[in-house]
Amino acid sequence: MIFFFDRSVGIGFPRALREIRRFPAGIEYHQQHFSIDELDDYWLPIVGQNDWIVIGHDYSYHKRETEREAIEAHGIGVFYLWGSEAPQWESVRVFAKAYDRIVEACENTPRPFIFWVRKDGRLVSQSLS
Repeated sequence: MIFFFDRSVGIGFPRALREIRRFPAGIEYHQQHFSIDELDDYWLPIVGQNDWIVIGHDYSYHKRETEREAIEAHGIGVFYLWGSEAPQWESVRVFAKAYDRIVEACENTPRPFIFWVRKDGRLVSQSLS
């Protein structure tokens, strides 16, 4: 399993996860592969082709037609991580709380899907329509 952190998360959080010995998932992030201003409908298909799971603070993929279509066409799993306005440490804490639920959702939910990751670590399914 490989998690792809979109640009909204920044680079510090995914870089820190990469430094954890024996972290049980691969970590990639937007700025490794794409320019910071790359359009979502360009990078989403590439992420889907690589079978990566998107994690980010951009809570509107399901609201924008081109992004939603890319998620559906390429069978992408997306997690909207709580904390876009919070200190980054809070986002890390929420991700850690939700990690086992995220893995379980990835293993048991047919793609495409979108889940909200709430502040308490719970997951809430989000409709793609």
